[in-house]
Amino acid sequence: MRKKKEKIYFNSQWDEMTDHLKKFIENGEQEELHLFRVQVKKLRAMLELLDANSAKHPLQRDFKPLRKIFKRCAEVRNAFVTVQYGQRFQFKNEDFFMNHLYEIEKGTDEVKELGKQYLKAIKSAHDDIGDDLQHVGNKDIVEFYKTRLYNIGSFLENLQFNEELHATRRQIKTLMYNRKIAYDALDGKLQISNDYLDKLQTLIGDWHDNVLALELFSSVGFHSKTVITKIKSQNTKLKRSITSLAHDFERKAVLSQQLGTN
Repeated sequence: MRKKKEKIYFNSQWDEMTDHLKKFIENGEQEELHLFRVQVKKLRAMLELLDANSAKHPLQRDFKPLRKIFKRCAEVRNAFVTVQYGQRFQFKNEDFFMNHLYEIEKGTDEVKELGKQYLKAIKSAHDDIGDDLQHVGNKDIVEFYKTRLYNIGSFLENLQFNEELHATRRQIKTLMYNRKIAYDALDGKLQISNDYLDKLQTLIGDWHDNVLALELFSSVGFHSKTVITKIKSQNTKLKRSITSLAHDFERKAVLSQQLGTN
């Protein structure tokens, strides 16, 4: 992939991220906040790829200002998702809903108040990264994918339902987020099954959501036996599905592979 293409893709993704944050600051819509966070993840994945085989200044270092903004927005988003959990599992506790609705309102107001400061930090980070944007060769991209696929497969061979599985999901999503800029490099070298990767990461995401929901509804003051029973039953089904789908990961993830140098 040539540097010009990298620059164009980087700028388009950055502009999309900024636009979603601006819209959230204006209207407080949760979907805009969600899309902003997705774009942050896509850009972080791109920088991880560009940094993987570079001895130069790491681009991810200049991305740090985004982490603080992402974290604050995550707190707002998590409160919203928690309310959705409660509705989905028909949780009956008025204090539960009121507390989290208050967190959503409070967090949204804070992001709006700090909006100009956040946008200024984002622009500064863009300029810093743009100045140092590096070219990554096709050979390096293929090696990046092969290494990540091997690491994911190694963990899934001895699958454990813990935080490392959630981290493995992030690795899968990194490959998926980068598939557009990696397409030319992988063509004829690695044919990745995006459908398979998407199904697997979705199941792992659902499992992780259930784990968080179980912790939430088991906490002091919100203990609900009926809800917990529903979540545990769903967890059992998800674990079975993940175990089955994750078996023989590398064979399923790579439809075809051409060996040799490029």
